[in-house]
Amino acid sequence: MDTELDLDRLAELQGLLGTELPEIVTTLMTELGRAFAGIDAALADGDLAAAALAAHAARNSALMIDARPVLGRLGELEASARRQDATATIAANEHLHEAWPALRRRLERAAAPG
Repeated sequence: MDTELDLDRLAELQGLLGTELPEIVTTLMTELGRAFAGIDAALADGDLAAAALAAHAARNSALMIDARPVLGRLGELEASARRQDATATIAANEHLHEAWPALRRRLERAAAPG
């Protein structure tokens, strides 16, 4: 299995939704990007509750494709934010930003023609 996501799940989503893969990938990337921006904004405001909610929303999208290690990073971020541990939440967000580019590239490759 791919280290960033489960390609079989993408194929299953395509069948279930009756939607082409590029559209599914665009939707997932938009949802994840929006949630990551929400996390960043919440942390900039010192709002750990909002960061936890944004991480939870992102986890829902990441779960659909078993997107590891991003999924793990989001779990860490959500848990630390709910514990009101700002230091751990900021560290988890940094790890999330390190993991996201690999998943994004893999999603883009999965949606590319050919």
